[in-house]
Amino acid sequence: MSQSTICVLLLGVLGFAMSAQVAIAMPALFKADERAHAAYAVALSQGTLPTIDTDIPDDPVRYPQLAESLFGADEAHRDIWVANHPPLFYVMSQPLVWLGDAVGSPGLTLLGMRLLNALGFALTTVMVGLLARELVPRRPAVPVIAAAMCIGCGAMTFLGGGIYNDGWSSAAAFLTLFLGFRMIRQGVTRERLIAAAAVGVAAAGLRSTGLVAVFFLGLCVLVAMWLREPSLRTFLRGSFWRAVAIAACIGMAPVVVFGWFYVRNIQIYGDATASSSLFEKFGREPNGTTLFQLVNPEFYGHLLGSLWTDGNIANTWSQAAVIVLTLTVVGLVLDAAAKANPRRTGVLRRISLAPQSTMQHRQDLAIWALLGGYCLLILVNVAGFIAGGGWIHARYAVPFLPFLAAGAGLAALRLGRVFPLRSIPTGPHPGPTAIDEARDLRIGLGVSLAFMVVGLVCHLDTEQYVDGPVSSTFALVALVAADLVMFAVAAYVATELRRRMRPGTFDAARTLAAPVQTGAVTEVAPSRPRASTATSSTPKTP
Repeated sequence: MSQSTICVLLLGVLGFAMSAQVAIAMPALFKADERAHAAYAVALSQGTLPTIDTDIPDDPVRYPQLAESLFGADEAHRDIWVANHPPLFYVMSQPLVWLGDAVGSPGLTLLGMRLLNALGFALTTVMVGLLARELVPRRPAVPVIAAAMCIGCGAMTFLGGGIYNDGWSSAAAFLTLFLGFRMIRQGVTRERLIAAAAVGVAAAGLRSTGLVAVFFLGLCVLVAMWLREPSLRTFLRGSFWRAVAIAACIGMAPVVVFGWFYVRNIQIYGDATASSSLFEKFGREPNGTTLFQLVNPEFYGHLLGSLWTDGNIANTWSQAAVIVLTLTVVGLVLDAAAKANPRRTGVLRRISLAPQSTMQHRQDLAIWALLGGYCLLILVNVAGFIAGGGWIHARYAVPFLPFLAAGAGLAALRLGRVFPLRSIPTGPHPGPTAIDEARDLRIGLGVSLAFMVVGLVCHLDTEQYVDGPVSSTFALVALVAADLVMFAVAAYVATELRRRMRPGTFDAARTLAAPVQTGAVTEVAPSRPRASTATSSTPKTP
């Protein structure tokens, strides 16, 4: 396992610890929609697939927290209004419901569902890092910065501490895209197709937006098989229809497994996601058109700012969003200027990277374009939801994190050139590439630690509760213990990052750019030689 992957996994562990601290300390059913999500799982355990008009169980003996939360609720909020979501997350929660019933502790079910979501958000953090590596394979510090940015987004770990299906749905969607990008990098094989189809089914069964990831998975298959042909004309005349058939099979897998649920939504509510019925149920008023939202700067400000201010996080944390986004834009502009007109010294100097072949360059462009298309389609979907009367929540901004975090990583590595490199990498003759890799690691470590500090300070800046879902005489002790564990994990992760992100021991970009052996797998689309895939002999800018 590469050093960058280990660092990303460590940051995922820290994300889980931070979300677990919220899950343990926060009062039961405190967050918006938690009551409805928990009731969905309870209804399934009773043999009922609920609708958005199904009553939340009002049983003060068996489910006292649910019954207590219904006091003073209006008629619409006494129903399981999240029943428009597919049932996979709630099926995953069934062992937790049965465990709570078996031991007579419904609070244990609520805590378990929170921790289940926390695990999903931890995996989301890991997948953001791995997707960043696919976007920027020659800058091994970028995945670590990207994963650390997820920790620094205060709303991410707070969302992970609630009962939501967003953690696992985001992780499954990102894993679906990741497997598609792997096929672009390493080729389309039967084994990868089976794995991608299975993950795509899970993504569609967790949330309707997973269908968007499945659609782009099919596009990844088409692009992967096209890039392995000598030319586009050869692809269109040869393996095009075979690629279309394979992509269609991947797209049909979720339809076969979960298509019935979306058909059921259409029959009951008139559309696959029940959006219009929910707007009517809660009396939401339209807020312009989709196009109006797409050209409205406030829409983007609220959407991206929600990653730092969602939930009970103070609005002052929107300043963190402004700072991060401003530095990202400035850094990317400087990076583009350095590529167009590099200088000998300073922040605009040329960065020496490992050689890259023409094929690898085309793969980079294809992956950036596909992820950009995915984000654009999700953006249109969110804009339509807000135009219909919906509200912006941080979980609607999570799909954009791989794109944003990779861009922030590149910007940080460019802006970090402002500071001089104090020591030269050891070796007989360290070349410019080794020096630039060492500089990247120093910058990456500093930026990653800064994001970790921001995330932890955000936790301290919010109100600490001592009334978690599992009642205990030692609630305050449990809260203090959760805080200590969280900071202990943060200290361990920081130490490990510092130990691993050292020149000479961390992943070398040239290793990541080298061809990857597929092993004993069955090649579906064997590669054919291109005339223009020879490796460049000169280092290229990122």
